[in-house]
Amino acid sequence: MEINELLDLIANGETTKVQFKRDVTNVVSIAQEMVAFANTKGGIIIIGVDDKTGGLLGLSFQDIQRINNLLSTAAQDHVKSPVVIATETVKVEESRVIVVSVPEGSDKPHTDNNGIVWIKNGSDKRKVPSKEELASLLQCSD
Repeated sequence: MEINELLDLIANGETTKVQFKRDVTNVVSIAQEMVAFANTKGGIIIIGVDDKTGGLLGLSFQDIQRINNLLSTAAQDHVKSPVVIATETVKVEESRVIVVSVPEGSDKPHTDNNGIVWIKNGSDKRKVPSKEELASLLQCSD
């Protein structure tokens, strides 16, 4: 991803297709984000950006290694059916961020390890509570 494109995404804030994370330490939580993106239209998670202010925080080399391992584990072991994500480390000024691309799922509905279906609702994610809504989601994916 080009730096200018990344800066534009950050400047425009979180949306249905863009999510910011300061850091990622919880495999279950990031897997739920991946499920929500896969069940909606796909999206991008930018790690190393303050999700309250949009400020660029950056990540250390160790953070990048740890987070990439956690992302792979989340996508493979905590999303049912697994999704194939793409990660890229982008250097902006003296900071590095990870850009995670989550594709729209081809095997909807995706669930987390607890069998919960998540979808994006604006910049947030939410559970799909009813069979009717789930049926509607499946119809939209055809």
